Amino acid sequence: MKFKGFLIIIIFGLVGNNCAYYNTFYNAKTTYNSAMESKKNSQNQKAPPELLNKVIEKCGRIIKYYSGSRWVDDAIILMGKAYIEKGEYDKALRKFEELAIYYPESPFVEEAFYLTGIAYLEMEDYNLAIGAFEKVLRVETKKFEDDASFRIIETFYKKDDDDNLFQVGKIFVSNYPKSPYLPRALFLMGNAYLKLEMLDEAIETLKKARESAKKREDKNDIEERYAVALIKKGNIDEGLVILKDLSERSIMNERTAVLTFEIVDAYLQANYIEKALKELDNFISLYPSGPYAAEALYRKGLIYEKKMGDTESAIEAYDNALKLGPKKDISVFATYRSTVLKEIKKYKEELANPDSSTDIPKTHFLLAEAFLFGEENIDTALIEYRNVVNLFPESSFAPKAAMAIAWVYENEKQDSCEAIVMYEFVVKKFPETNYSFAASESIKRLKGEQVEGNEGEGENDEEMKNSEIPMTEGNIEEKNDVKQKQ
Repeated sequence: MKFKGFLIIIIFGLVGNNCAYYNTFYNAKTTYNSAMESKKNSQNQKAPPELLNKVIEKCGRIIKYYSGSRWVDDAIILMGKAYIEKGEYDKALRKFEELAIYYPESPFVEEAFYLTGIAYLEMEDYNLAIGAFEKVLRVETKKFEDDASFRIIETFYKKDDDDNLFQVGKIFVSNYPKSPYLPRALFLMGNAYLKLEMLDEAIETLKKARESAKKREDKNDIEERYAVALIKKGNIDEGLVILKDLSERSIMNERTAVLTFEIVDAYLQANYIEKALKELDNFISLYPSGPYAAEALYRKGLIYEKKMGDTESAIEAYDNALKLGPKKDISVFATYRSTVLKEIKKYKEELANPDSSTDIPKTHFLLAEAFLFGEENIDTALIEYRNVVNLFPESSFAPKAAMAIAWVYENEKQDSCEAIVMYEFVVKKFPETNYSFAASESIKRLKGEQVEGNEGEGENDEEMKNSEIPMTEGNIEEKNDVKQKQ
């Protein structure tokens, strides 16, 4: 009787321990599922870290105190998943490696290989990610075969490796026509075609993606890019209908901002300037503060500046954008545009109303610099440089302006003939100066290039050597006409 009683105690003890192991793992898994549900419903698409920490703590207890239990490999893989959700990829990789080494017969080994690829993908270590996914494809069970195949497509997409993306993407579409990843694979391929301006291929691929999509988020993303492809192709009204429908159904300000800016781009493509401005105003009225309102104001500034030539309104829009806490890139751009326009405005006012302290040649020169480097308005910059050379030939800024003209023709207009004309002008008009020495070196360099690649232009060279004044815009147009006819 004593022996039987002792045996019963041992049996109940073992059962109790197994229940403890299972309860700990069950609680960890339940907590992880709760974290994933919270992630799905959150705006930032992130799982609550406090829940993930509980998962890691419970899994760690199983691994440490119940290393002989049947739930250890379950705990290791779940712990690795929690680390991925926390963004602690190195720790996740150690867990997946631990599982593969110490539990090679575990049914979770294939998943560990797959999640290893996911971790490397998140770390932007694309070559190691592809290696891990290809390892999954070599496993006999094939449980994660289409998952890994899709992730290879995604990796090539993020890597901007379009050739391999299209190659593996076409194979995926052929091999996995029923895969839940099919719409997303087609979406990535279509977006890559769109980026490359291969609009017919983009529209065709995204149309197939629309037909296969079932999930709401897939449908919305695909519809958006399909509309953009249509608009770029010239089907502006059809694309706008889709974008406006998506915008009306959007409940997140970030998503609404993206759609609004795409609608604005479509209006600008069709030259509907007022409609573009009204669309931005409507967005700002809905979301009057924050980085997206700032970007909307920045875009208004660009329209005023580039499309309407309204400098005052552009400066006001840029400055107001800077007050709303814009993202870093928008802050940099708005600051730069506002500064450039204010400089141009100041120089123009000084030239229009000069006083005894105004250095007119210098102001023309600075205005040219602002147009060239700030506005990237090459032709207007050339006009201002020529004003310095022709109207103030005795100024210290005249040789600088002449060298600047030569530099523009050589580097911006890629016209070595006109560059040589100006360099020779500098040598003749400003001899024995640093500018003439620099110009002489440039002439030697450019003529050396011409000897190698432009034989038969000797007569033109001699003709240009005799020129004593900077080439005018009219001369340039005539010369270009001649070249085109030839």
